[in-house]
Amino acid sequence: MKLWASLYAMVWLAFLEFILVWAPVSGFALPLYGHVVLGVIIFAIAYSNASKLGKMQCPARIRRIVKATVGLAAFEGLLGILLYFGNTGSLPHLITNAVSFLHLGTALAIMAQAASTATAYDMWEEKEFV
Repeated sequence: MKLWASLYAMVWLAFLEFILVWAPVSGFALPLYGHVVLGVIIFAIAYSNASKLGKMQCPARIRRIVKATVGLAAFEGLLGILLYFGNTGSLPHLITNAVSFLHLGTALAIMAQAASTATAYDMWEEKEFV
């Protein structure tokens, strides 16, 4: 997949994560497992994008944003694991709520940063500022 397509795919996959969580699907397992699989795919794409952009001569700001997105995606996975244990009753309710809030906020940050990176890279590749 071309880099620009991978960068934009990241935005849409992050959006799909929100839809998957809010979709009225009966049963708990399907949305949960789909959410986990999609989260792993998002992390893999974020890592791949950072690796590819790290080797390019694009502006440093783009490389920094995509690198931070990988960190956020890893953090998101850790929050997801904590949230799973919180929903099983292993963590106090207050901590579970705080983790849930952080999980949602981090997901929004990933989507925003992915969109920013995709747009900035696309504009740089098309030499719109030259």
